[in-house]
Amino acid sequence: MNITIKATKYHLSPETEALVEEKLAAPLRLLGDEKENALLEIEVEEAPPEGRSSEPCRLVARLVINDTVFHAEAVKPTPESAADRVRSQLEAEIRRSRGRTRRLWKRGSSAIKNMLRRDR
Repeated sequence: MNITIKATKYHLSPETEALVEEKLAAPLRLLGDEKENALLEIEVEEAPPEGRSSEPCRLVARLVINDTVFHAEAVKPTPESAADRVRSQLEAEIRRSRGRTRRLWKRGSSAIKNMLRRDR
């Protein structure tokens, strides 16, 4: 597991950086054995000024596992609250992907089983 944090136009204290890293490492527990191949890129930046003056922090996370890319983004007043939102989005995407893979595998295996039954 490799985690990189980048701050653009935003002063990120070491405590805040550690907290964001800790919060966004949590979805990696859902990966199981694939956790070792995961690359998590986190970018914290000042939000664009288009009507979002009350929410100055934008957090973008990109999780790459083998060839699969998961992306989450949140604009909140603090990096900690943005990290909570991004964490929940990443967890939802990982769960959705994992369920889709299992479902397709099960459909394919039952189709093969039905084909073998019809040959009798």
